[in-house]
Amino acid sequence: MKGVGLLRRVVRIVMCLVFSLVMYIITGLIKLITSANHSVRFKAICRATSIWGYGMAWIFGMKIKATGPRPKAPFYLVSNHVSYTDIILVCAVCPAWFISKSEVASWPGIGALTKMGPTIFINRELRRDVKRMNQLIGQLVVDGGAVGFFPEGTTTDGTAISPFNPSLFQPAIEMKLPVTTAAIAYEARAGMAPVSECIAWYGDMEFAPHSANLLSQSGFTAYIRFSSETVTADDRKVLAKKSHAQVCMLLDQLKGVGAGTKA
Repeated sequence: MKGVGLLRRVVRIVMCLVFSLVMYIITGLIKLITSANHSVRFKAICRATSIWGYGMAWIFGMKIKATGPRPKAPFYLVSNHVSYTDIILVCAVCPAWFISKSEVASWPGIGALTKMGPTIFINRELRRDVKRMNQLIGQLVVDGGAVGFFPEGTTTDGTAISPFNPSLFQPAIEMKLPVTTAAIAYEARAGMAPVSECIAWYGDMEFAPHSANLLSQSGFTAYIRFSSETVTADDRKVLAKKSHAQVCMLLDQLKGVGAGTKA
């Protein structure tokens, strides 16, 4: 069985590299061709991003189950954050300009892909960068785009959701844009370690050994549930708390169908 897992890992790594390189080139061409039209560029890149997400999900052996109404641009999407696989999941089913911490841009492989896709980076160590980010988010929405981010600011083991950071909710307040919420959960296949060990990526877990182990597994299921109701408020702290409560409710609904609970 170890031999099968090793072979599976090697094949998937090669497929990830080749497929991502092809999508990297395609996205670069899209940016070049649509440089004069931001709206067309956003739609084209989102389409390519969705293809990349579904393709990577297939390579990882990740079966996607999405429920609830998917938002249409412009929207402001927030969800909980469990693993790097969340990016693949969201890119596939609901591509948008995604807010990411600045250090991701320097990660080998992943950094180059995020810079080519619809990603905007924030330096969380600089308070003034939040203001710049909020202005950029507002302009993206005005141009007809859509924005998504993980307001926990970090990943968790998937069993609970950390409080939401309210700072990046400010553009939604200023533009009176309702917040769309979603919850993410995973289900491991029989014989695999619990989700908190083999799929969730958090704490001091190292990326390379974790992803290598996940790529050697037979597969898993990723659940994402969108709320049918948006969240509004006149204060970003209130908006963050209301959004958090709704995501918690969505996660409970996913757990009710078994997501995130099976080994």
